[in-house]
Amino acid sequence: MKNLARSRRFFTAAFALSAVLFCSASRADDYPSRPVTFVVGYSAGGAIDQSARLLAQALSKRWGQTVIVDNRPGANGTIAATAVANAKPDGYTILVTATSHNLNKFVNKDLRYDVEKSFTPVAMTVDVSNILVVNANSPYQNLNQLISAVKAEPNKFSYASQGIGGIPHLAGEIFKQKTGTRITHVPYKGAAQGMTDLIGGIVDMSIPSTGSVMHFLQQGKLRALAIASDERFDQLPDVPTFTESGIPDFIVSTWHGLLAPAGTPSDSVLKINTAVNEIIQTEAFKKALLAQGSVAAKPVTPEQFGRRLASELKTYGQVATAIGLGAQ
Repeated sequence: MKNLARSRRFFTAAFALSAVLFCSASRADDYPSRPVTFVVGYSAGGAIDQSARLLAQALSKRWGQTVIVDNRPGANGTIAATAVANAKPDGYTILVTATSHNLNKFVNKDLRYDVEKSFTPVAMTVDVSNILVVNANSPYQNLNQLISAVKAEPNKFSYASQGIGGIPHLAGEIFKQKTGTRITHVPYKGAAQGMTDLIGGIVDMSIPSTGSVMHFLQQGKLRALAIASDERFDQLPDVPTFTESGIPDFIVSTWHGLLAPAGTPSDSVLKINTAVNEIIQTEAFKKALLAQGSVAAKPVTPEQFGRRLASELKTYGQVATAIGLGAQ
């Protein structure tokens, strides 16, 4: 009887374990079985929103499920990040963010999440250099003219960013360090209003990603003076690099990527990563991004994306300390 009881307990436990494994496998096979939400921490119409909508459309078609884009702008993306960090880790709520995600650690001491521990890296979609732009009516035709004017009248000039701690802010501060200039930082709630004021002449310059300003450049509303890359941008072949303009080692880039809440099942993460990597390699997606002034990222695994995040966190932490970013 004792042996029979042990056998029954063994088979009961084995059945329960099999049921759990079967259900987990079924959930992975079925994902996504309902709409997925992309939470974007920036305003509609900006570069991050544009790339998110392109990807959402492509994934919706591939999966046969709606991918909703939910814009929650403000606080340099931390409102959206907080919502996703607190969301159920089931793969159905995904944060679409950018390089500034890491920088928030240094400028906001009251974050309700940990930029590393609260999220699971999923995939990268965009990797593009930043570019210095002025409005089309500006008298400055090249970078040297602008620098000379700024040095001649310190503190008269201003530069726009989409918020304190964003990459355009960081780029502006690096520019000031490298050129020995004094320029007032004007942070905005999202990129759109900053671009409007730049076009209107309220602020003098900005160093956003090319995706944020490509259509304004094409429309003749802005003028590009230099790109923060080690090579020229194919879509703007006449725009020199900062190195070519006499400012070496000025390399600043912006990535767009997907982060899931910590604890999201690895099989769902891998399924999203695989689909995203296939999409960003298609000619249709690459061309659509180029039309926005963005460049598709090279496919990376979730682990590779995680290593890049960790490396950037270390690098930008050093820069943030040097410029007193957290004290601003």
